[in-house]
This record gives sequence, structure tokens and C-alpha cells, in this order.
Amino acid sequence: MKLENLEHSRVKATFTVTADEFEKALDQAFTTVVKNVKIDGFRQGKCPRSLFEKKFGVESLYDEALNVVFNNKVGEVYADQEVAQKICGQFTPAIETKDFERGKDFEVSLSFDVLPEVKLAAYKGLEVKKQVLEASEEEITAAINSDLKAHSTLNVKADQTIALHDTAKFDFVGTVDGVEFEGGSATDYELEIGSGQFIPGFEDQMVGMKKDEVKDINVTFPDNYPATELASKAAVFKVTVHDVKESVLPELNDEFVKSLNIKDVNTVDELKAYKKGEIEEGKKTSEHDRQVDDLLNQIINNTEIDMPESIVADIQKEMKDKYESQAKQYNIPFETFLSIMGTTKEAFEENTKASALNQAKFQLVLSEIIKEEKLEPSKEEMEEKAQEIASKSNTTKEAVLKQRASAIYSQITYDKAINLILSSAKEI
Repeated sequence: MKLENLEHSRVKATFTVTADEFEKALDQAFTTVVKNVKIDGFRQGKCPRSLFEKKFGVESLYDEALNVVFNNKVGEVYADQEVAQKICGQFTPAIETKDFERGKDFEVSLSFDVLPEVKLAAYKGLEVKKQVLEASEEEITAAINSDLKAHSTLNVKADQTIALHDTAKFDFVGTVDGVEFEGGSATDYELEIGSGQFIPGFEDQMVGMKKDEVKDINVTFPDNYPATELASKAAVFKVTVHDVKESVLPELNDEFVKSLNIKDVNTVDELKAYKKGEIEEGKKTSEHDRQVDDLLNQIINNTEIDMPESIVADIQKEMKDKYESQAKQYNIPFETFLSIMGTTKEAFEENTKASALNQAKFQLVLSEIIKEEKLEPSKEEMEEKAQEIASKSNTTKEAVLKQRASAIYSQITYDKAINLILSSAKEI
């Protein structure tokens, strides 16, 4: 076996097939092929070799014989432990000898992807920006206002004129080219104006309408509208307003705070302190994730990897399978599902390939750091994590390890690598 390194972490293994080796492959090929052959005067699969070759020609066995040869050569590749542990993706077979002829030695090859060499960039002592984690008065006020809005009531509006965030009750009848369409009409429909539930432009044109007013609203359906027969088409909706209500917020006082039933929070000041802590905890989590992403991107972007295509293709296929499965759940064609997501098949392919490449780089970089720093978990760490999971799942540590050992191993090593990168980083 002669090995040759190709670009993109691909290897070509070339073998010499002797004439005798090919004859043995022909024998095996005949044994396989003849099972499906029936010739007059013989039961199926019982035709003599000489009669078979006279009727069909020995060349009819070549494809199957070459399959035998290539399968044997795959076995030889895997017999080389150093090579075998790096193989990824499928084998691509080829006959290297131009004038292939029975009775003469010839060459064949198998090409395959291998795990790439990772020239790891610096991953310790990297600089990362530090963000302000303290909650501002505006953020605290917004959080409290969100609670107030959640407990608001809808009251009939005195002037019955629609403004943004009012709730209107109305009838509508939609037409395209003067013809009504399915799903384009409703009576006594209630909508918060400005919520963005209707197609663009519809709600904006309702602002200023009054009770009992009738108005034609002109809009255009978006290009990616789920009902493809309406996509990009102009439509007219005849709207009749029946009622207008406005949202009335409760007064912010201790009584309102107590109604929220938050433990140890009974006054307005305590609610503000609670919201401050809640916001800052959320910021802390977001900041941790942002710094991790920033640092990993620095490492990935500066690490040299001659990425094999098969690794990226496998990850991209997993992504595509996931989205196609979701489309099947909703019983809609995949391209329609993509249009609902606001994308096209071509853009989806391009974006998932880029995401798959980034994910592949991430996995290889992290694996290299784990290997470099010897971050593999100990037996005690594995058992401790399994016990933690078991205590929350009403099962045993042993059962968790049996079912989820690989996932636990990956999680511990990931956490160790991330903590190593973060702890050595310099905040600026």
C-alpha cells in the first residue's frame, strides 16, 4: 500500500493487484453472480462456469470482481492502525492502470478523507471586552412596566379613535383583483394595533379610524408569504370598525407588588431591587456567553485547518435533515417551509454550509485544546456528574452512566476547555 497526501486532508492509497489475486476475485464474483442466473437445462444458480463465460463473457464478472478487490483493499487500509484512526467519510475507488487486462498485474486506488492536522492558534491570555453588567434605571423601569402591562385592563376608549397599542374590534373583507380569497375575511376580529400580527402596512393604516368608520386598506403581501398564491400580490381590505379599547395600567404601589406573589418582595422598592438583580443575572449569563463566543471565534479564525469536505457535508446533512423533519411535521413542502423562514433553497444551502464549516472548526479546535491540556475527565468526575443528573431524574448513577456516558464525557471536557480559555483571558 502506497499512501499519498492530497489537498483538503485527503489521502490516496494505491495498491498493486496481482493477476492471481484478480483470478481469485473472479472466482468469488462468479459464486455471487451465478445465484441469479438461469440457463435452460440447469436449475437457477447451477450453471457451470465455462457455460456462463461462453454465454455472457468473462467480462460480465469484472464489476463484481473489482468490488471484491476494493473491499479487500479497504480491509488492508483499516489494518493499518495509524491510518485507520484518522479515516472519516466514504472511500472513492478507482482503477489506476489505463489498459486494464486480465492476466496482468494492475493498480487500483482508494481515496478517503482523514482527520485534518490542526495548527492551533493561541488560546490562553486572549483579550476580550468587558461589558457593563449593572442594570440601569431605564431597564428596571421597563421591566416593571412589563409587569404592569401584563396586569392591565382594556377599557372602552372615550373618543373611540384608534391609536397605536389600542385594541380594535372590526370586520374585514380582503380581495385580490376584486375577488375574495380564503382566509381573507373575518367579523368582530380583535387586534392590538401595532402588534405586527397583520401584514405590513395594514395596522398603520388603521390608526386614526373611528368607531363605525369604513375604510379600504391597500397592502401588498410579502414575497415570502406562506400562502404562495398570494405572495407579492396587491390586496384591498374593506375594514369596518366596531369598537376601540385602550389599555389601562394598574397603579404601581405596594398593593400591586404584593399581588405579584414574589417571595420576600412586598414593596415597590423591593420590587425594584428584585428586578435589578434579575436583569443583572441575565446580563451576567449573556456576558459569559458573549465572551465565550468572542474568544472561540478568535481561536477558530486564527487556527489553520485544511478541512476535509466530508466532515462539513455530514454536519450540513444533519442540519438539513432537522429542518426537513420540521417541514414534514407541518405537512408542507420543504421549499414552502424555507419561504416561511424568509429564505430560499439556495440561500439555505449556502448558510448551512457556512454554519457546518464553523461547527466543524469549533469541534476540531476544542478537541485539540482538550488533547493539548489533557482535560479528559477522571472516573470520579464522571461519577459525580452522573450522580448530579441521577438525583434530578429519579434514577441511579449507574443507569445514567450506562445511557449517557458519552454525553457526560463531552460536557465535562467542554466545560473544562471553556473555563481554561475564560480564566486566562484578559478583560479590556
